[in-house]
Amino acid sequence: MKIKSNASSGELSSPFYQINKDFCSDFEDYIASKNGRVRGNFNAWSYFIEAKIEVPKLWKLTYKRATYSSTGNLLLSSKSQSLLTSALWETKLSPSDCSEFVIQRAKNTNMIKRLFGKQEKFKDTVDYVIKGAEGILTDRLYSILFPLFKTGELYNIYFRDNKLAISLRSNEHHFNIFNKLLKLN
Repeated sequence: MKIKSNASSGELSSPFYQINKDFCSDFEDYIASKNGRVRGNFNAWSYFIEAKIEVPKLWKLTYKRATYSSTGNLLLSSKSQSLLTSALWETKLSPSDCSEFVIQRAKNTNMIKRLFGKQEKFKDTVDYVIKGAEGILTDRLYSILFPLFKTGELYNIYFRDNKLAISLRSNEHHFNIFNKLLKLN
């Protein structure tokens, strides 16, 4: 495995270690099936993995999982933990007529935009807003990523200088959805 364990000997029997090991192994197998390169590390508490594949254009994938604990913090309960799981998919697209845009989950500060500017396409999803122009690319992305819009796992999408970045908050690989993205120009 190119994704290495950096776990202590006490972590090896943890079910969380096995879950993270399986996640990393599946990720490594997927990247190998695309003739890509992968590196990273994992333990019972976290993983950080990066990959590059070129089918037909270069895609960079980064997956992170971290468990934060407030042990020893006087202001928070010693049993308090939080979990961050994220994925970032990035690529450069061919020059296009598409303008720069951001699609993101609506925040309370965007309440006015949600009330007066919510796009029709997002009516069946968690609230999202688009900043910038809509076009063919936003329509294609919405179609491909609809399951992630619906569950709210999609965090945001940026398109700037022909660079597309899709950020998720999910503990799933979503290879089936990513495979559809590989067909973008």
